[in-house]
Amino acid sequence: MPTNKVYHQGLIYLLWLPGVISLFKTPTWYQAFDRLLLSLLGLSVAWAALSLSWGGHPRQLKEVFYVLISLNGLLMLALRNPRLFWQLLAYAAFIGGLMGWVALIYHYLIQGNNWSIRTTATGQLDHTILASHVMGVLCLILVYLRRRLPQMLQKGYWMFACSGYLAFLLMSRTKGTLLALVACLILSYLWKPSRRSLIVAGTTIACSLIGIMFFPEAILRGGFSSRPELLQLAWEQLQQHFWFGLGLDQEYLLTIPETGYSFRHAHNFYAHLAVELGVIGLTLWLLLLAGVAWRGWMTRHTAAGRAVCALLCFSCIALLTDGLGPWVKPREEWFTVWLPIFLGFSLQAARIKPLEKDHCQCR
Repeated sequence: MPTNKVYHQGLIYLLWLPGVISLFKTPTWYQAFDRLLLSLLGLSVAWAALSLSWGGHPRQLKEVFYVLISLNGLLMLALRNPRLFWQLLAYAAFIGGLMGWVALIYHYLIQGNNWSIRTTATGQLDHTILASHVMGVLCLILVYLRRRLPQMLQKGYWMFACSGYLAFLLMSRTKGTLLALVACLILSYLWKPSRRSLIVAGTTIACSLIGIMFFPEAILRGGFSSRPELLQLAWEQLQQHFWFGLGLDQEYLLTIPETGYSFRHAHNFYAHLAVELGVIGLTLWLLLLAGVAWRGWMTRHTAAGRAVCALLCFSCIALLTDGLGPWVKPREEWFTVWLPIFLGFSLQAARIKPLEKDHCQCR
C-alpha cells in the first residue's frame, strides 16, 4: 500500500465492518471466542487501560479498540467459513512470496541499488527489519498451509513463492529474523515428529554450523547494533517503575553514553513492554502467549495448530531485536505481535461446526 491511510481504510471496509455486521447476524457468535484466551487478553487490555491513570496518553485506547475489532473480524470469518479462512491465509502468503521477488527486483534492478545495500520492500514496508518480520511470518504460513492452495500451486509453484521470502530475508541481512526462522525449522520436529521434519532440522543445524565456521564475518556483520546497551538501559529505566511501568505509550529516551545516540524504545519488544507497563504488564502478556502456545500445541495434529506453534516461536525470537508494544495502530508489528494470537483464537472457531455448508477444517 502507498500510505498507511489506504491500508487502514482497507481494514475498515474489508475486515472491521463485515466483522461487526456478522457479529449481529450470528446468534452463536459467542462460540467463536476461546474463553481462556479471551480472559487472558482481557487482563492485558484492562492493565493497559488502567496504566493510563498514572501515565501515558488516553488516545492509546483507540489502539486497544483496533485490536479487539480486528480480532472480531477474523473470528467471525473463521466461525462462518473456516475452510475459506485458512484458504485466504494461504493465498495471501503465496501472493506475498511473489511480492518478495518484486521487492528485490524493484530495489536492486529498477532503483539500481548496490547488492551490498540491505533490501527493503515496496510501499509501507520500507523498514528493513520490520519488513523481514512480515516476510518471515508469511513464509511460515505458506509452508504450513500450502495444502490449502489449489493442486496446481501445490506441485512446485509454492516453492517458488517461498524462495521469494528466503531471498528477501537473506538480502535484508537481518540477523534476528534469520535466527528466528532457523529456530522454527529446528523446533518444527517438536510439533510434527516425522522423518521429513528430522531431515529439515538436521540440515538447518548443519548449514548454520557451516555458516558460522566459514562465513563468520558475514553472519556477524554489523555486530549487535547496540542491542545489549539498550537492554541494559531499559533495565535501569524499569527499575525506576518496576511493577507498574511508565504508562501506556509514555515517551522515554535511552541514550548510549559511548555514542551519544538516543533511542525512543529498547528495540526489544519485551523490554519496551516492561518499561511501559511494568513487570505486571509483561507477566500478563507472557501468560497470554503461554495460552496461545498451549492451544497450538493441543491442536498440533492439524496444519492450523502447527502454523500457530511455528508463528509463535518465530515471533517470540524475532521480537527480541525490535518491535514496539502491542498497542499500536495496524502496521508491520501486527504480523509478529498479533497475528499468532489471532490465529490462536481462530483454532477455537475452526473446531465449531461451520455456519456455511460444505466446508471442512484445515488439516
